[in-house]
Amino acid sequence: TLDFQNVPAKKVLKELTEQFDLDYKIDGNIIRIRPWAEQFFSLNFLDTNVEMGFDVGGDVLGSGGTKAASGLSGSVTMTGKGAQKANPYIILEEMIKKVKSEKGILSINKLSGSLYIKDKPSIVKTVAKLLNHFKEMLSRQILIEARIIEVTLSKGFEYGIDWDLIKASSSASSIKLSKVAWDLTNGLVFNGYNGSFTFNSVISALETFGKVKIVSNPTIRVKHGCPAVISVGNSITYKKSVETTIEKTDLGQTEKTQVEVSTVFDGLILGVIPFIEPSGKINLLINPVKSDVDTESISHPESVGGGVTISLPKVGIKEISTTISVNDGDIVILGGLISSEDVKRDKGVPLLSKIPVLGYLFQNDYVSKERKELVIVLNVRII
Repeated sequence: TLDFQNVPAKKVLKELTEQFDLDYKIDGNIIRIRPWAEQFFSLNFLDTNVEMGFDVGGDVLGSGGTKAASGLSGSVTMTGKGAQKANPYIILEEMIKKVKSEKGILSINKLSGSLYIKDKPSIVKTVAKLLNHFKEMLSRQILIEARIIEVTLSKGFEYGIDWDLIKASSSASSIKLSKVAWDLTNGLVFNGYNGSFTFNSVISALETFGKVKIVSNPTIRVKHGCPAVISVGNSITYKKSVETTIEKTDLGQTEKTQVEVSTVFDGLILGVIPFIEPSGKINLLINPVKSDVDTESISHPESVGGGVTISLPKVGIKEISTTISVNDGDIVILGGLISSEDVKRDKGVPLLSKIPVLGYLFQNDYVSKERKELVIVLNVRII
């Protein structure tokens, strides 16, 4: 039972309709009671299917020959994906369908960015709360400042950077760290005190292990749950297949040759998906993939018979996939992507090897192994 004393009629009407899950509308001197409520909501989302995907390597064998002969074929790929569905309209529609009643009406107009719901008043209120929370989550975004650093490893560090040494040196240095989180799989996460730990601090620490070269320093804004991809490198074109067709005519025969080209990526692809908690904690899904293409395999095509040649690119692939939790302003370091290459060097007798014309008699060339480690440094901030 409900007992009202000295309460305005409008207040009584509101309490009664809420108690019995009804809606009312005042039309002049008439109060209309109805078992449903309706409301329009403005969404203003982009109707895009955001999906993070990368394909490294591709068709690295190709095919060749004539139709009468079997060709070479094959593929080596490295693929990865984030969430399969990142379209806000699709996600929102699925969420509302789970809370609306069987007789409720839901309509989403992606072109105008609006949502219409007609259902029980309690369900309409639930949809309003759900929508406000959804908008608040999607409005969160972070700024990622990245440094892609290549370290040519010095003698004694051929097996890679000693992260334990960096950890120890950072604790003993004058840099005050409020927290140092260490994980051999995920890398090193620094939480600097008053922003004292910077990119320059990281570079100075890395110079202990060899010559440091900054390959790229991209900056990107990423929204909550949306994937972002940073790529640094080159797309190399190569001859993938050759098809020769012979047509016979009354005058003889004609030969047509069709060449198909393809590309292979040489460089680094860095995929990032952030999940920002209400407390300000940031969970990052990080997936860097490093591909190294042997240019010699492309510049020297292989013969497959019949005077036909194709390129058989050799692709080396290295990948790290990890999920880490960081705070606003943390610096994340990822390493372990080590490559090796032959470098031609000159060696000669001092002074005598510099003599014009005759200097070559006192010098010789030699090939040495050079090992490099790719280090990814990320500074993550909520904006």
